[in-house]
Amino acid sequence: MNPLLRNILAGVAGAIVSMPANMLLLGPLGRLTGAPVAPLYDPLDPETTEAVWRAYFDSLEAVHMAGPLLAHWNGAFCGALVAGLIAAHRGMLIPLIVAGFVLLGGIANAFVLPGQPPAFLVIDILGYLPVGWLGWKLALGLRPTA
Repeated sequence: MNPLLRNILAGVAGAIVSMPANMLLLGPLGRLTGAPVAPLYDPLDPETTEAVWRAYFDSLEAVHMAGPLLAHWNGAFCGALVAGLIAAHRGMLIPLIVAGFVLLGGIANAFVLPGQPPAFLVIDILGYLPVGWLGWKLALGLRPTA
C-alpha cells in the first residue's frame, strides 16, 4: 500500500478509535469513584447550562476527577497505539498527531463545560501528548520489525 495512504488511514483509524476509548471509560470510572451523575438541563439556554455545570463541578471532590482524566488520556493512548500499529513507518509523528487531535477535543471540552477546576484542566491538557507517546512506544514493541 502507498505509504502516504497508509499513514492517512492510520491517522483516521487512530482518531476514530480514540473517541469510544474515551467515552467507554467515563461511566464505569465515574461509578468506581462515586462521582454524582450530571444533572439534566436545557442545553439551549446558555445561562442555565453554565449554572448547572458550575454547581455540578463544585459538588465534586478530587477523587471524582480521576475518572475523566483516565478516560481522556485513554483516548489519546488508544488512538496513538492504533495509529502506531498501522502507520507505514515506525516514527512517532502520526501517533502524536492523533494524540494532538484528542488534545484538541480536551481543549474544546474546557470551553464547552464551564466551571471545571483550573488544576484539573491543566493536568488534563498536559497529559495527552505524553500518554500518546506511551501509546506509540507500546506500538513499537508490538509491531514486527521489518
